[in-house]
Amino acid sequence: MVNKKRTIARGLCASVIALICTAATISASAGQKLLNAGFESGLDGFAARANETVSRSSAKAYEGSYSLMVSDRSAAWNGAAVLLDNSWKSGETYAFSCAVYQASGADVNMKLSLQYSDGTDTQYVQISAGVVPSDTWTVLSNPTYEIPAGASSRYLYIETEESLCDFYVDAVTCEIPTQYRKGDVNHDEAIDSQDLRAMLAFLQGQDAVVNLDTADMNSDGRINAIDLTILRRHLIYPQRYTTTTTTTTTTTTATTAKPELKPGQWYNTADVSWIQGRKTVALSFDDGPVNNDNANRIHAALTKEGFHATFFYIGKQINGGNQSEIQKAESLGFEVANHTWNHDDLKGASQYKIQSEYNQCKDKLNSVLGVNRDYLVRLPFLGYDNNVKQFMPAPCPNCGIDSKDWARASTSDIVKTIQDAARGGYLNGQVVLMHETEPATVAAVEQLCPWLAQNGYAVVTVSEMFKVNNKDMYNGNTYNSCW
Repeated sequence: MVNKKRTIARGLCASVIALICTAATISASAGQKLLNAGFESGLDGFAARANETVSRSSAKAYEGSYSLMVSDRSAAWNGAAVLLDNSWKSGETYAFSCAVYQASGADVNMKLSLQYSDGTDTQYVQISAGVVPSDTWTVLSNPTYEIPAGASSRYLYIETEESLCDFYVDAVTCEIPTQYRKGDVNHDEAIDSQDLRAMLAFLQGQDAVVNLDTADMNSDGRINAIDLTILRRHLIYPQRYTTTTTTTTTTTTATTAKPELKPGQWYNTADVSWIQGRKTVALSFDDGPVNNDNANRIHAALTKEGFHATFFYIGKQINGGNQSEIQKAESLGFEVANHTWNHDDLKGASQYKIQSEYNQCKDKLNSVLGVNRDYLVRLPFLGYDNNVKQFMPAPCPNCGIDSKDWARASTSDIVKTIQDAARGGYLNGQVVLMHETEPATVAAVEQLCPWLAQNGYAVVTVSEMFKVNNKDMYNGNTYNSCW
């Protein structure tokens, strides 16, 4: 979601349009725009797919002064389309992108699609799709979309899934992706110490520009300490470690310039692009790491549904035998968090005790992960007072919903607690207290994850839940929910 106009060359949707459309022209040079429709001087080859109205408009613009307005629609597939002439090669990969806007007063599911002939029938495929909020420019994109082999009569178009609302289209682009090798973090066509410095700065929260496609060394969709380790090994032993080639565009950079924060405000860097407007709940697990299969089963249940969670680790329990649990949690996209060093109740503790408990655990987690950062903290026994509020250098996610697993609640009781909250309408946005040490909890998570997915929930980390709901956290404050 964006609120100002930018041209983004990423993968998009394609489809059909009436044969009266003018073919868009391109030049086949890697990294350059093949299609760049901004509608500043005309329709740029776009036309209606049926009897709807497609017109150039100055009422809304994502970039420049004009956009394309689509109105008088009688079917969801009615939209703006452009013919992809023979300059586009079937079987080749392209990066598509466009910005869309609608003002219906409700969210609208929109798609960038491709219509083509396979020699026998007309086919319709989705290139990119997303929820478009009312009164907000939203970019739909796909940086690596392959036009089906043998496709002919190809049309790129924009449509809705169900709504017949009017909508605007702008900044429609297509680019031939450039190929870079994994490890070429800064896209200078070399893998060297500059790439290592850029990735390290990124992980430390410093100002840095990296490219996800080439910095994500293990292709898990994240940039973390595992990727840094792989890159280091490649630089030290280049003869042992080879890198693959990745396809990217000129606009796939990720920037970590730290925003201006209020005093004590938590710097939330969570990636929430995968959540896509679903209801959210933050399952959080205390008292790890554990030397048994509990964590593996919880990890597997979450990952199977594409979910994330937050794990609060006790510092003194971290040793060589269980450090891999923490590293695995990080690599799976889960949130590693601080449960203090000794697991002592900090209510009534001194400033030194509070900060020492936090910092010892923080330093241990940083050593295990090979990073330098701060962590959210779960207070042992939820012990909180004014000293904790004043001296704790991180936010304190608390307990919006208590699973009671610490009191030996059964699996069925834990499942019922969460399901009752969902059915009662108060699960969304809540922090759920659980413990990875309890077998009943493990079995409950295995039952709950598919149920929550089927009922429209995304299980997310605490940071993701606050970020996607546009809520801030502050050091020393406790949070039962993001509301």
